[in-house]
Amino acid sequence: MNEIKSLFELLEMFKTPSYDKIPDIELYMDQVLTYIKKQLPPVKPQDKEILTGSMINNYVKDNVIKNPKDKKYDKDAIALLIMVANLKRVLPISDIKQIFQQKDGFTENLYAIYQKQLETVIKDIESAGPWVNHNSELDLTEIALSLAVDASIKSYIAHVIISGTNPEPVKEKKKKEPKDKEKNVQA
Repeated sequence: MNEIKSLFELLEMFKTPSYDKIPDIELYMDQVLTYIKKQLPPVKPQDKEILTGSMINNYVKDNVIKNPKDKKYDKDAIALLIMVANLKRVLPISDIKQIFQQKDGFTENLYAIYQKQLETVIKDIESAGPWVNHNSELDLTEIALSLAVDASIKSYIAHVIISGTNPEPVKEKKKKEPKDKEKNVQA
């Protein structure tokens, strides 16, 4: 049962500051990294950094976030970087970029939607997760597998929606009739 309690405590790491709590002053990259590191610590001990200077430079270069002014990042850029740091676990950066571009100029609204969804998912997991009625038959491996499959399916659906593609359903191949039967039918 201690493992389950630890899982609930882990969820606290995903709670991010509200938009109005993000600094209004522009920050240099090292300040941004320090701020975000305090907001979103790495999930796994082997993850040294959830975000690095090189990553931020690449996001700027790829137009995921806008160029800093005089090497300083504004409130919107910091909010977007918080979302990137979390969403990159389940979506490719190209998909995240598309989400940001569709809401261009509305970072505060997009961030509010992100936060609301984050809080909803955390509450759902805490109240209806597979561990709520944890018993000896359902071990942590099964819980992890369940969550991973759930995340995989949801990530796939999000990618399909973002990319605007509608994958074709897999069609069953028709079995070919043996040639002997074709001759009998023709005869």
